[in-house]
Amino acid sequence: MHLRTSLRVLALTVLTVAPVFAQQTKAKRAAAPAADAPAAAPAAAPVAAPTTIAPGAPIPRDELTPEQKTAMKEADRMRGEKARIDAELALAEAKRTEELAPLNAEVARLTAERALRLAKATAEAAALEDERTKLERQAGLEAARSTARLTERSNKIRELEAEAKQLQLEAANTIARLSNEIQRFQKEDEARKIASKAKPKYLKDPLVDGVLYISDRRISFNGAVTEQLADYVCTRISFYNNQSSEFPIFIVVDNSPGGSVAAGYQIQKAMAASKAPVHVVVKGFAASMTAVICTLAERSYCYPNTILLHHQASNVVRGNMTVLKEQIDFTNQWFDRLATPVAKKMGISLPEFVKQMYANDSSGDWQAFGDKAKELKWVDNVIDRIEETAVLDLLPVPVAPTAMPMPLPPTRTEISGVTSRVDDKGRPYFELPALANPFDAWWLYDPQGLYRAR
Repeated sequence: MHLRTSLRVLALTVLTVAPVFAQQTKAKRAAAPAADAPAAAPAAAPVAAPTTIAPGAPIPRDELTPEQKTAMKEADRMRGEKARIDAELALAEAKRTEELAPLNAEVARLTAERALRLAKATAEAAALEDERTKLERQAGLEAARSTARLTERSNKIRELEAEAKQLQLEAANTIARLSNEIQRFQKEDEARKIASKAKPKYLKDPLVDGVLYISDRRISFNGAVTEQLADYVCTRISFYNNQSSEFPIFIVVDNSPGGSVAAGYQIQKAMAASKAPVHVVVKGFAASMTAVICTLAERSYCYPNTILLHHQASNVVRGNMTVLKEQIDFTNQWFDRLATPVAKKMGISLPEFVKQMYANDSSGDWQAFGDKAKELKWVDNVIDRIEETAVLDLLPVPVAPTAMPMPLPPTRTEISGVTSRVDDKGRPYFELPALANPFDAWWLYDPQGLYRAR
């Protein structure tokens, strides 16, 4: 910091003294020729040009003014000071260079070591990268091979599973067929005391001379149509189809008031998809959803005094006005989808079908005996006689319930899921199972209020 200040003072002094010294020198040089000129020269004569001093020529000290001499001394002093400062700077630079020499050597050594380590690290990284690339390539190749082997094994497993399922299905069909044959032989053997030579009759056309012959390919259909009953009926349709698609399957309805539209639709679609013809036989009464199933069957039969009943779909709804309207609208859509094929079979439109319902009965419950139902195309054949050829033994006679104050219509609780109950007022009723399908609705005929939704 002291050195820089000294240099600045020296430079400032030189800049200050130099113009003064130059001005005095110029004035002295201009006056010297005038003093040497002759005294008699006229005043108007031209003045001779001053003598030019060559640049760099030294000026004798005895010719300088006191101020110039003082400035020259100060300049000499400052030049000496500058020389001393330059020497000190040179010495300090030399000392700094000498002090930094070990550090520079250490830096050079460390730089060289760093460069060497970097080169080694780069070489090792390159080797590792090559090894990684090689391993990745090997891993990819091995993964591709493993995937190929796994795919091949998976395909083989699927083929074996398919073969196993096919074998299981064939074995199950064989076992079922043999079990059915064994049961049939056992029943025939047990029933010889009452039907010693009777056997089920299997006829492709079961209606012979006005007599309907029903074989053991028979499905009981009684009570309300529920999801449980639909599962029972559809499973047996599939079973009899796997057993044989040559002879008809009989759905025998004693009495059914109808029921769930979704369950009834499931039964109807199973009947339509069956390879074996499905014939519906109504002995007593079929209404609502059950009447639709009978009407849309491939072939149907009933007695002359059998009653079939068609009406509009109804529902037990609850909620606010908007909810009620939505549920009613949805129930109407169910009715349109299921009743339209019935109207089409009758040869009329759905609105005309509804109109005739109320024209025949003010409540809209259009019932008809068997012979009239045939005219309306609700049933295909009216018969006077049915032979149940598969009844080869005596069934136990059911005991009438004693807890009920009045006899109830027959029901199959274990099949349909409908249970017989008595309310707190002692009145018997049938409790319908809850509808698991949130878009389902009850479509049944129940003027006495015997069926109640859970």
